[in-house]
Amino acid sequence: MSAIPPAAQSSVGSGPAVLPRLGWAGLDVRARGWLGGALPVAVGILVALPVLLLLANSFNVAGPGQAVRYGIQSWTQAFTDATAMRSLWVTILLGVVRIGIALPIAFTMAWLIARTDMPGRTVLELLCWTGIFLPVLPLTFGWILLADGQFGLVNLALKQLPFIHGSVFNVYGFWGIVWVHIACSTVYFMVILMLPALRRIGASMEEAARMCGANQLRTLTRITIPLLTPAILGVMLLAFVRSLETFEVELVIGKPAGISVYSTRIYDLVRDQPPHFGEATALGFVFLLVMVVLAVFYQRAIRGRSFVTVTGKSFSTEPVKLGRFRWLAVSASFGFIAVAMTAPLIFLLLGSFMRRYGFFQIQNPFTAKHWQDLFNDPAFLSSAANSLKLAATVAVVVVVVYSLVAYRLVRIPSRATRTGELLLWVPWAVPGILMSLGLLWMFLGTPLRSALYGTLFGIILAIVIKESPFATLFFRAGMLQIGAELEESARVNGATWLRTYFRILLPLLAPTAMSVALLSFLSAIRDISTTVLLYSPPSRPISILMLEYSFAGEMERGAAIGVLVTIFVLLVTIGARSLGFRLARERV
Repeated sequence: MSAIPPAAQSSVGSGPAVLPRLGWAGLDVRARGWLGGALPVAVGILVALPVLLLLANSFNVAGPGQAVRYGIQSWTQAFTDATAMRSLWVTILLGVVRIGIALPIAFTMAWLIARTDMPGRTVLELLCWTGIFLPVLPLTFGWILLADGQFGLVNLALKQLPFIHGSVFNVYGFWGIVWVHIACSTVYFMVILMLPALRRIGASMEEAARMCGANQLRTLTRITIPLLTPAILGVMLLAFVRSLETFEVELVIGKPAGISVYSTRIYDLVRDQPPHFGEATALGFVFLLVMVVLAVFYQRAIRGRSFVTVTGKSFSTEPVKLGRFRWLAVSASFGFIAVAMTAPLIFLLLGSFMRRYGFFQIQNPFTAKHWQDLFNDPAFLSSAANSLKLAATVAVVVVVVYSLVAYRLVRIPSRATRTGELLLWVPWAVPGILMSLGLLWMFLGTPLRSALYGTLFGIILAIVIKESPFATLFFRAGMLQIGAELEESARVNGATWLRTYFRILLPLLAPTAMSVALLSFLSAIRDISTTVLLYSPPSRPISILMLEYSFAGEMERGAAIGVLVTIFVLLVTIGARSLGFRLARERV
């Protein structure tokens, strides 16, 4: 029997060493307390606490920091406020309409990418990923320049036609909000979420349908779409929640048209003097009930039905041949990208150099003065520094915390970890403005109020909490692919658990960690809804400064910041993607 290395002997007693097994007994004493169940549960409670505070404080008629007084006045005010109830119904209507329009577009694009031989489908998928990362507010500025009812370039061009005498398009209105959401985020988000499900459908089922005489359209509607019902319903639910987060669109182009949605109503109630926290909280919790109803509907819709597409039999993914329709599909797909994404970006850049935003007819309409003023503005320099600090810190903290949480969930599962994992999914069911409101209650109700509210540290904590679902999901999937024997070998050779984790596991998880860090970094750079109720002038990030410029009528400076943020996001995305592929090749 081979000898055990001296470094592997127990550090607790003087007896012979025992080979450490993976699990509770194999962890260092210092790591047991956190990774033995306390860390996942503690993080889960921290993540879910803002939502619990929303429920509790919806019945609290006292303000933050005051003695708690319970009553139903806030609920009464919320349901008797005609503006609040109208905002709630407009919000639901906007979400339903935009998803109803975006779903056919997104499904068609995802099907062309995943199931057909369309040329350029890899580039189209990359462009959809880019659309997810791009900040929405700068694209909104671009659409204002294109489709403003008075000076929009599209309307000015159409007025040159002899049979058109007024404005055809107006971005300031219900349909303008719907279109901006569809063009700037909703379609790309739905495409990326539907691609994995489409790629798991075996081509044999579609081939069997065609052999029975079904054409491609009938095969798609009778075979492919029914099999994708769970994925489609799940994507619709997530897209509905996500569409509620980008309240800056409704704030910038909805307010001038007198359109108020629940997120802007909550923002107004909190910003009122005096603030109406109770009514805002009650209104927010009503929307949580809507989310619960949608989740129940989803479960009932898929219960008792079979959607199996991958079995032990032969599995084929032969692409559908489009024939003469290939170039029509290419033209339609890339034409949509050109109109929805490229056009507003080009005119966003153009608008940042305009003397007055949107006025092309004035003498000498272009100038670089707004860029000069921007770089000389101390608020811009401070906000840019805040955003870089915020994004970098969030990326590091998210990688460290949620990789440790995922390790505990995968390696040492228990009832406590299952509870913690369930709590970690709460932010995906809560739009950003509601999470911001819940965090506001949490920050103002703690003795650390001065350290959390209005500080960069508080904003960092808020975004780290927001990123819990996807970060845990990514690291959990990556951890499941790493064999436990690697950790056992390191422990046998004397490495502590923490040393094993940071020297063995994290390097193997490098591609996953880079993806999580990239997504967290970009989310922190572009986030508005989560931070809008939590910042103060010293901690203001650049995304909020861009929003403030638009409120102040300085659209030119706002557009300039939008150009900088967009270029920065694209460079980070391209650089990280290239580095990620390099790391992946080196690990093979």
